[in-house]
Amino acid sequence: MWKWIKFLLDPFHREIRRRISTFAKAVPGDSLLLDAGAGEGQYHEFFRHCRLIGLDATIGDENWDYSALDIVGDLHRIPLRDASMDGILSVVTIEHLHSPWLAMSEMARVTRPGGRCFFVFPFLWESHQQPNDFFRFTEFGFRKLAQDAGFQVESLEAMGGLFRVLHYRTASLLKSAVRRPLLFFLLLPVLPLLISFLLLSPLVDRIWKLCEHTLGYTAILIRER
Repeated sequence: MWKWIKFLLDPFHREIRRRISTFAKAVPGDSLLLDAGAGEGQYHEFFRHCRLIGLDATIGDENWDYSALDIVGDLHRIPLRDASMDGILSVVTIEHLHSPWLAMSEMARVTRPGGRCFFVFPFLWESHQQPNDFFRFTEFGFRKLAQDAGFQVESLEAMGGLFRVLHYRTASLLKSAVRRPLLFFLLLPVLPLLISFLLLSPLVDRIWKLCEHTLGYTAILIRER
């Protein structure tokens, strides 16, 4: 039952996992990739056919288990050789870097020419992992950031549109209500409407994308030769 509820409430992270899985299937088996901002390594399951090196500064979430990291380090000064990586995985990390232009240049430096990199970055997301949450990027801002660092943008796609954003906000409200009895009581009269909206909004979002309002983006970048 709880898995079904979580499935209903969090389409954003479901979509992240789906897109990472698609990217991972195109990565050759002998590849060496850097997981830049690896956290707990929650996406390593998609890269079991190759080598994924996890790097994180371990300042994001005090409740996380960082024991699986290969490197504790700073993405502004990556302790790896030039062109030593076949690609980069960076999931919801770039907004936590105080100087993302420096970190992007470092990621470009350690990526071999022609290497493919996968990024996920939020846009209309709540502030999280305070106080280390510094930036939000439009698709145009991230494209400029990537190109200035030496990447070509192969693809840049929104993670849903306006109704996905409204779904996320509604789900966040209900999650908060579970922990706040008074709020839950106040929402009881409209609870059936809120649940109906959660069920219908993903379908509506596919019909009317309205992607200028989006929770975030995924991007595939190619290191320039």
